[in-house]
Amino acid sequence: MRPPRKVALFAAASVALTAALAGAGTASAAAPAHPFPAHVTYQTGVLPSASASERDAAVKKQYDSWKTKFLRKACGGTFVVAAEDTHNNGMVSEGQGYGMNIVPLMAGYDPDAKAIFDDMWKFVQAHTDGKGLLQWIIDGKTCKYDDDGTPDSATDGDLDVGYGLLLADKQWGGYTAAAKDWLGKIYQHDVAPDGHLRIADDTGDDDTRPSDFMLDHLRAFAKFDTAHDWNKVITRTEQVITQFTANYSPNANLLSDFVVGAGGSSPKPADPNKHEGPYDNIVSYNSVRVPWHMGTDALLYGGKVATDVAKKEAASYKSKSGGNPSKIYPTVKLDGTPTNTGDQSETAPNSVGPAAMVSGDQAFTDALWKFMATNPYDDAYYGETIKMLCYLVMSGNYWAP
Repeated sequence: MRPPRKVALFAAASVALTAALAGAGTASAAAPAHPFPAHVTYQTGVLPSASASERDAAVKKQYDSWKTKFLRKACGGTFVVAAEDTHNNGMVSEGQGYGMNIVPLMAGYDPDAKAIFDDMWKFVQAHTDGKGLLQWIIDGKTCKYDDDGTPDSATDGDLDVGYGLLLADKQWGGYTAAAKDWLGKIYQHDVAPDGHLRIADDTGDDDTRPSDFMLDHLRAFAKFDTAHDWNKVITRTEQVITQFTANYSPNANLLSDFVVGAGGSSPKPADPNKHEGPYDNIVSYNSVRVPWHMGTDALLYGGKVATDVAKKEAASYKSKSGGNPSKIYPTVKLDGTPTNTGDQSETAPNSVGPAAMVSGDQAFTDALWKFMATNPYDDAYYGETIKMLCYLVMSGNYWAP
């Protein structure tokens, strides 16, 4: 259904925002309620040993670079360029969701954050599918759906767009109705009857994708949108995690890129090539994000399932790499053994950072933090955007709406 991820194989073109956007709305924008730097006190774990000012400076540097390279004003709004996967510097919905999380969190540093966010939301509204959710891929020239068949969404993009609206509502106010409407559509189309997350808004009730298990998002949704039973989604997501890891990764607690049988009591790895490629049954460029998501939930909320998974995953990655971030690979078996040491991406070690923080391993956390300042594999949109979000988490500047 989705083309294989091509991280670190293509260099994204540097696409700057137009001068019109750069100067838009600055004078009239509402003052942010949670300006950067936020300096959050997390529920558990450690922060990198670098000082707060050093951490903030690293985040600002990454944001300036990310904004210049990957934000593009076109197609009726502003979007995150995902050149690895699209035609003509177009968009994938996961990237748009990432951007709609990043920009509100950087308000206070970026005086144009609200204007940019509003233009990103405008783009989303102009490119919805028949269910009212964001089309998962858009051609950057034609501004039309860029895949075969009827346009559909992707659950990860849907979740992040929703979370971005919550962040914006807490940051500036005025997005409550839009956020509740969006979350209602997610609940209707991306949530299976038992509460597990579907892969997209047009898929069946058997499969799920662990990289969508953003428990911190779901907890925020439950607090904000009481019209829907998001606690059921949290409970079922945690059940899928514990059922799967008990049978397939009891020591490392790793989750395969895709999981089948999510509606029953025995979820298991999808067969290779069922959805995206030969690594659907192990960890690859989808589930490489799981330690970041589990770590983030544990840091913000102290969730037991996320905390246990983050600690075990961090220990596995440290053991297999000898604590060397350059030896953390994106594609690994469910016991943590790398399958292809010739394929490397900054996404893999960067995503482990939040999990290492939860584990309380100061040395490993510091090594991962220092490595994040580099991009030795020439990653483009995917790696650099996830790095931006991991920077926000690891620096102590990722707050819950």
